[in-house]
Amino acid sequence: MKGESLAPSKLVFMVERSMLSNGYESYKASVEVVENRVSFVVDDSEYGFTAQQCAEVAKNLARMLVTYSGLGIFQDGAESIPQLEAYTCWYQLIEARTLSTRRDSLQTYESENKGFEFCASGSFRCPESHHGETEYYELAIALDDELNCPSLSIEGRTFPFTFDEAFWLVEQLWIAGYLVAQTEQQINSTTKVPRINGEGQLVFM
Repeated sequence: MKGESLAPSKLVFMVERSMLSNGYESYKASVEVVENRVSFVVDDSEYGFTAQQCAEVAKNLARMLVTYSGLGIFQDGAESIPQLEAYTCWYQLIEARTLSTRRDSLQTYESENKGFEFCASGSFRCPESHHGETEYYELAIALDDELNCPSLSIEGRTFPFTFDEAFWLVEQLWIAGYLVAQTEQQINSTTKVPRINGEGQLVFM
Protein backbone atom coordinates (compact mmCIF):
# COMPACT_ATOMS: atom_id res chain seq x y z
CA MET A 1 0.00 0.00 0.00
CA LYS A 2 2.41 2.59 -1.27
CA GLY A 3 1.90 6.23 -0.35
CA GLU A 4 -1.56 5.55 1.09
CA SER A 5 -2.57 6.36 4.65
CA LEU A 6 -4.23 3.76 6.83
CA ALA A 7 -7.64 4.68 8.17
CA PRO A 8 -7.52 6.24 11.65
CA SER A 9 -8.31 3.72 14.36
CA LYS A 10 -7.14 2.48 17.74
CA LEU A 11 -3.35 2.56 18.14
CA VAL A 12 -1.97 -0.69 19.55
CA PHE A 13 1.79 -0.51 18.99
CA MET A 14 4.20 1.99 17.45
CA VAL A 15 8.00 2.17 17.27
CA GLU A 16 10.22 4.54 15.32
CA ARG A 17 13.92 5.05 14.77
CA SER A 18 16.34 6.94 12.56
CA MET A 19 18.18 4.95 9.92
CA LEU A 20 21.76 6.04 9.25
CA SER A 21 22.87 3.41 6.77
CA ASN A 22 26.34 3.65 5.30
CA GLY A 23 26.74 7.40 5.15
CA TYR A 24 23.37 8.10 3.55
CA GLU A 25 21.25 10.94 4.86
CA SER A 26 19.27 9.80 7.88
CA TYR A 27 15.61 8.94 7.46
CA LYS A 28 12.84 7.69 9.71
CA ALA A 29 11.43 4.20 9.79
CA SER A 30 8.45 3.11 11.87
CA VAL A 31 6.28 0.07 12.45
CA GLU A 32 2.78 0.72 13.71
CA VAL A 33 -0.17 -1.52 14.57
CA VAL A 34 -3.62 0.00 14.41
CA GLU A 35 -6.12 -2.70 15.42
CA ASN A 36 -5.71 -5.40 12.74
CA ARG A 37 -3.37 -3.57 10.37
CA VAL A 38 0.37 -2.97 10.21
CA SER A 39 1.81 0.20 8.73
CA PHE A 40 5.50 0.16 7.81
CA VAL A 41 6.78 3.65 6.99
CA VAL A 42 10.29 4.04 5.63
CA ASP A 43 11.72 7.30 4.27
CA ASP A 44 8.20 8.79 3.93
CA SER A 45 6.77 5.82 1.97
CA GLU A 46 4.06 3.76 3.66
CA TYR A 47 3.35 0.09 3.08
CA GLY A 48 0.66 -2.11 4.62
CA PHE A 49 1.37 -5.62 5.89
CA THR A 50 -0.87 -8.39 7.16
CA ALA A 51 0.24 -10.45 10.16
CA GLN A 52 1.34 -13.26 7.86
CA GLN A 53 3.27 -10.87 5.60
CA CYS A 54 5.09 -9.45 8.64
CA ALA A 55 6.08 -12.97 9.61
CA GLU A 56 7.28 -13.75 6.09
CA VAL A 57 9.45 -10.62 5.86
CA ALA A 58 10.87 -11.08 9.38
CA LYS A 59 11.67 -14.75 8.73
CA ASN A 60 13.52 -14.13 5.46
CA LEU A 61 15.31 -11.02 6.66
CA ALA A 62 16.54 -13.01 9.68
CA ARG A 63 17.67 -15.87 7.41
CA MET A 64 19.57 -13.39 5.28
CA LEU A 65 21.33 -11.90 8.31
CA VAL A 66 22.26 -15.37 9.58
CA THR A 67 23.63 -16.39 6.16
CA TYR A 68 25.88 -13.38 5.72
CA SER A 69 26.95 -13.30 9.37
CA GLY A 70 28.10 -16.88 8.89
CA LEU A 71 30.13 -15.79 5.87
CA GLY A 72 31.81 -13.07 7.91
CA ILE A 73 30.26 -10.18 5.98
CA PHE A 74 28.20 -8.92 8.93
CA GLN A 75 30.89 -9.39 11.55
CA ASP A 76 29.10 -7.31 14.18
CA GLY A 77 26.20 -9.77 14.09
CA ALA A 78 27.96 -12.87 15.43
CA GLU A 79 26.47 -12.56 18.94
CA SER A 80 22.96 -12.17 17.50
CA ILE A 81 22.96 -15.36 15.41
CA PRO A 82 21.23 -17.63 18.00
CA GLN A 83 18.40 -15.13 18.41
CA LEU A 84 18.08 -14.65 14.65
CA GLU A 85 17.96 -18.41 14.11
CA ALA A 86 15.06 -18.54 16.58
CA TYR A 87 13.28 -15.76 14.70
CA THR A 88 13.41 -17.81 11.48
CA CYS A 89 11.13 -20.33 13.22
CA TRP A 90 8.99 -18.07 15.36
CA TYR A 91 6.91 -16.99 12.37
CA GLN A 92 4.94 -20.18 13.06
CA LEU A 93 3.63 -18.55 16.23
CA ILE A 94 1.97 -15.92 14.03
CA GLU A 95 0.64 -18.30 11.39
CA ALA A 96 -0.84 -20.58 14.05
CA ARG A 97 -2.85 -17.67 15.43
CA THR A 98 -4.49 -16.50 12.25
CA LEU A 99 -7.10 -18.33 10.18
CA SER A 100 -6.68 -15.94 7.28
CA THR A 101 -6.72 -17.79 3.96
CA ARG A 102 -4.36 -15.23 2.44
CA ARG A 103 -0.78 -16.45 2.30
CA ASP A 104 1.91 -14.47 0.54
CA SER A 105 5.29 -16.17 0.32
CA LEU A 106 8.69 -14.95 -0.77
CA GLN A 107 10.63 -17.24 -3.08
CA THR A 108 14.18 -17.81 -1.87
CA TYR A 109 17.31 -18.29 -3.93
CA GLU A 110 20.67 -19.47 -2.62
CA SER A 111 23.90 -19.61 -4.59
CA GLU A 112 27.65 -19.80 -4.10
CA ASN A 113 28.07 -16.64 -6.17
CA LYS A 114 29.03 -13.60 -4.09
CA GLY A 115 26.06 -11.39 -3.37
CA PHE A 116 23.57 -14.16 -4.16
CA GLU A 117 24.18 -16.48 -1.21
CA PHE A 118 20.65 -15.65 -0.07
CA CYS A 119 17.91 -13.66 -1.79
CA ALA A 120 14.15 -13.61 -1.32
CA SER A 121 11.56 -11.95 -3.52
CA GLY A 122 7.88 -12.04 -4.35
CA SER A 123 4.58 -10.19 -4.60
CA PHE A 124 2.40 -9.24 -1.64
CA ARG A 125 -1.30 -8.42 -1.80
CA CYS A 126 -2.18 -4.99 -0.48
CA PRO A 127 -4.06 -5.57 2.81
CA GLU A 128 -6.45 -2.70 2.11
CA SER A 129 -7.60 -3.99 -1.30
CA HIS A 130 -11.38 -4.16 -1.57
CA HIS A 131 -13.36 -7.17 -2.79
CA GLY A 132 -12.79 -7.65 -6.51
CA GLU A 133 -9.70 -5.44 -6.51
CA THR A 134 -6.37 -7.23 -6.43
CA GLU A 135 -3.39 -4.99 -5.94
CA TYR A 136 0.12 -6.27 -5.45
CA TYR A 137 3.49 -4.79 -4.71
CA GLU A 138 6.91 -6.29 -5.33
CA LEU A 139 9.29 -6.93 -2.45
CA ALA A 140 12.87 -8.28 -2.31
CA ILE A 141 15.45 -8.98 0.39
CA ALA A 142 19.08 -9.21 -0.71
CA LEU A 143 22.64 -8.12 -0.09
CA ASP A 144 23.58 -4.72 -1.45
CA ASP A 145 26.85 -5.92 -2.96
CA GLU A 146 28.24 -2.41 -3.39
CA LEU A 147 27.77 -1.50 0.27
CA ASN A 148 27.98 -5.05 1.69
CA CYS A 149 24.86 -4.49 3.74
CA PRO A 150 21.35 -5.94 3.95
CA SER A 151 18.71 -4.25 1.84
CA LEU A 152 14.94 -4.33 1.48
CA SER A 153 13.35 -3.31 -1.82
CA ILE A 154 9.67 -2.44 -2.13
CA GLU A 155 8.10 -1.28 -5.38
CA GLY A 156 11.43 -0.33 -6.89
CA ARG A 157 12.72 1.60 -3.87
CA THR A 158 15.75 0.03 -2.19
CA PHE A 159 16.50 0.69 1.46
CA PRO A 160 19.99 -0.32 2.68
CA PHE A 161 20.38 -1.03 6.38
CA THR A 162 23.18 -1.63 8.84
CA PHE A 163 23.09 -5.00 10.58
CA ASP A 164 21.67 -3.35 13.71
CA GLU A 165 18.92 -1.59 11.74
CA ALA A 166 17.93 -4.80 9.95
CA PHE A 167 17.92 -6.72 13.26
CA TRP A 168 15.67 -4.02 14.75
CA LEU A 169 13.28 -4.38 11.81
CA VAL A 170 13.11 -8.16 12.24
CA GLU A 171 12.12 -7.73 15.89
CA GLN A 172 9.52 -5.03 15.27
CA LEU A 173 7.84 -6.86 12.38
CA TRP A 174 7.68 -10.02 14.49
CA ILE A 175 6.05 -8.13 17.38
CA ALA A 176 3.65 -6.26 15.07
CA GLY A 177 2.66 -9.42 13.22
CA TYR A 178 2.03 -11.26 16.46
CA LEU A 179 -0.16 -8.46 17.81
CA VAL A 180 -2.21 -8.32 14.61
CA ALA A 181 -2.63 -12.09 14.61
CA GLN A 182 -4.04 -11.84 18.13
CA THR A 183 -6.80 -9.53 16.89
CA GLU A 184 -7.86 -11.86 14.08
CA GLN A 185 -10.12 -14.89 14.36
CA GLN A 186 -9.79 -17.13 17.39
CA ILE A 187 -7.52 -20.14 17.07
CA ASN A 188 -9.29 -23.21 15.74
CA SER A 189 -9.60 -25.76 18.55
CA THR A 190 -7.87 -28.38 16.38
CA THR A 191 -4.80 -26.19 15.80
CA LYS A 192 -1.65 -27.24 17.60
CA VAL A 193 -0.33 -24.07 19.19
CA PRO A 194 3.45 -23.68 19.35
CA ARG A 195 5.22 -22.26 22.36
CA ILE A 196 8.83 -21.37 23.12
CA ASN A 197 10.67 -23.67 25.52
CA GLY A 198 13.49 -22.64 27.86
CA GLU A 199 16.07 -23.11 25.09
CA GLY A 200 14.31 -20.75 22.70
CA GLN A 201 12.98 -23.60 20.53
CA LEU A 202 9.46 -24.01 19.17
CA VAL A 203 7.47 -26.94 20.53
CA PHE A 204 3.88 -27.81 19.68
CA MET A 205 1.30 -28.58 22.36
